[in-house]
Amino acid sequence: MNREANVLAPGFLIASPPLGDPNFDRTVVLLAVHSEGGALGFVVNRPAPMTLGELLSFAGYGNDLKHPGPVYLGGPVQPSSGWILCLDPELGAEETGVIPVGARVRVTSSRSAFDALAADAARGAVGAAAADPRRRTVLLGYSGWGPGQLEREIAAGAWLPTPLDEGVLFDVAADQRWEQAYALLGLSPIEVMSMRSIGEA
Repeated sequence: MNREANVLAPGFLIASPPLGDPNFDRTVVLLAVHSEGGALGFVVNRPAPMTLGELLSFAGYGNDLKHPGPVYLGGPVQPSSGWILCLDPELGAEETGVIPVGARVRVTSSRSAFDALAADAARGAVGAAAADPRRRTVLLGYSGWGPGQLEREIAAGAWLPTPLDEGVLFDVAADQRWEQAYALLGLSPIEVMSMRSIGEA
């Protein structure tokens, strides 16, 4: 595998306006893996219709969890699978179910990570940075691309790749992440739409 084939991960994929696919309209995807064999990512700005407490209760962690924290729809693939996005460089790639995304960001599906999250949620120690320095967020499902598929979609103008920015992930409200990810390129969605219209004239 050459370096060029892996240059997009870690990073963001910003949905071009309008993308057309309702699964990805106005989305920001955290691209975790990208190689000649395909790509794996997680939508990080589409809230699910349930709270963290409801999800953990549904998963069998007790019926008294009332944590109001958000859960996000990570993508259309295996929507019943759960993943934890966190800022935890101590979680190593050698651990089962852990995907390193850059130097400090991790995505994990391990049972032990969910056990710890449920215990902390019961104590109210999940959410804001002061309560949870690991900034844990739960994602349901993921986004996947086969060999060459993502490259074709980028070439067709469906996505704009950008570098990974922890601030967009952890310090920006979900409904503002799309615009803020564009700002990483010095652009706004309106400017991109205008450039596309001019190009099509």
